[in-house]
Amino acid sequence: MPESTTRVLRQNHDVASSRLGDTGVLVHLRTNRIFELNATGLRAWEIIGTGCAEGDVFEQLQREFDVDPERVRLELTPLVEAMVREGLLDVDGR
Repeated sequence: MPESTTRVLRQNHDVASSRLGDTGVLVHLRTNRIFELNATGLRAWEIIGTGCAEGDVFEQLQREFDVDPERVRLELTPLVEAMVREGLLDVDGR
């Protein structure tokens, strides 16, 4: 199994989130940067909040949105990497 599917993602404690209908907003409290998420990104954020492996997030989204697993990986991987880069997510198991 690739490392990226086994690493555990966690929401950074310095990030506040709010649901706005089907979308959401994340605010990094240390940097005051604001990030907007679409419905899929928001759902990923919520699943990550349970503290699970990245692969589990992909699988859950694939089931919920009933889409091809490869499509989920292609669309979610850049989002997760951007969230890690911006300090919104912490990663265990790297």
